[in-house]
Parts: sequence; C-alpha cells; structure tokens
Amino acid sequence: MSDQGNVGGVVGKRRVVVVDNDPVMRAGTASILAGADDIELVAAVGHDVALIWGPEWLGIDVAVVDASDQRRSGDQFPGVAVARAIRATGAPVIVVVLTGQYLNPGLRRRMWEAGADFFYARDEGMTEEELISVAINPDDHRRLRHSCVGLPPELGVTPSTRVNMLVDRLEAAEIHEALHPSSRKKADPHGERSRWWNQIRRLASGPHGLSPVKASGERAIELDSPSVVQLRKFWGAMARTEPGPQE
Repeated sequence: MSDQGNVGGVVGKRRVVVVDNDPVMRAGTASILAGADDIELVAAVGHDVALIWGPEWLGIDVAVVDASDQRRSGDQFPGVAVARAIRATGAPVIVVVLTGQYLNPGLRRRMWEAGADFFYARDEGMTEEELISVAINPDDHRRLRHSCVGLPPELGVTPSTRVNMLVDRLEAAEIHEALHPSSRKKADPHGERSRWWNQIRRLASGPHGLSPVKASGERAIELDSPSVVQLRKFWGAMARTEPGPQE
C-alpha cells in the first residue's frame, strides 16, 4: 500500500482506496478489503492526502471514506470534502462512507450533497462481508437518498439549502470558535447584534441559505437572515461530531 496508489492494476479486480485519518481504523479497514479475492487495495491514506489526489482517482473503482475527525478545530467532517473532491474530478468512483456518526442526520445530508453513494455505520450494522460486497457489487445495495428527515426544524435547513456551501463560507471566515454551541459561555468581543455578527449572518442567507426560524422551528418572518443562536445550532449539527448543549 502507498500514499500515491499504483499504475495499471490487476485485471478484473475492483480497485479500492481507503481514506481514514485514524491509522488503526485505516489499517483495519484496509486489511479486510485487501483479503478479498476480487479486490485490489490500491492505497490506504488520510483525508489530507486524498484531497490532493486528482487524476489518481480516474483509475479507482471504489473509495471507502471515513467521515469524521473529532480532533479538528473547525469542520470535523473532512470526509465530506474528500467525497466532493472525488466528484470534482469526474471520475466514476463509488464513494462508500463508513462512519461512527451514522445517526447524525446533518452528516447524512452533507454526504448526500457531496455525491456519496452509500452511508454505513462503522460500529454496528455492517459486517466485513457486507463491506466487501458493497465494494464488489454496489448495485446490489441501497444507495444514499436525499432527505431532510431527522433534521431539527430549528436549524432552518430546507430542500434548497446548500449545506456544504454554507459550512465552507463559515469556515473560510475562521469563526468556528464563535460558532461553537458553548461559546456563549465564553467572553465574546462581538455582541450578537454587532455589525460583525450581521455580516456573518448574511453569509448564511440567500436562496440557497438557511430559512430564518425561531427556537420552535417556526419561520421568523421578522428576520431576513438567521439569528446567531440559529447559526450556532446549525454549525453544531452540521460540522461537529458532538454538537454540545443548545440554547
């Protein structure tokens, strides 16, 4: 196994890459797949390495991608960026998400937007045989489907919301500390009615942004952009492995 893959490949075998930042989990998943007769394990790499691949994806059949890395200070779902990067190359790679965050509806929505094909629980619900099967015969399995089901209404996410675009905007603004659900308990140099927060709120507005809502989830018709409380809930649900306490 290498960080750059190989050239050519074994005829008739499914060429698979494992992407996971945890070296133990990465090695375990890679070992399972490498042991299958019909699979050629091309590489097992971390998210950052996978993100710099370009043409390398053109020779890959399946990418098994772990979704999260709770050690990150910003967006803790780097697997989303990997799925998006693979789709941006135009390579017909089957993207299989294997995650301990299976019950997180925000992550499911983000992976659907990113173009992932399958979404499976790492800890339970998927055997080694099933993992090998989905890599070899993906058409025999149920693919990830779009749904807002399970998303709390107080997030203000609608079918037209581009969640990944909003996460990108907020992370680019380098305000993840201010957006953390528990940040209201810290000293905050910016009042929630400040010009600074108004600019941040506008980042999440527009036709593909969030619908301004009240704490109950009802539409806040008096607002033209989401509140600071709503933004913190959104960030906690969509970019954190552990959302933390809510307002």
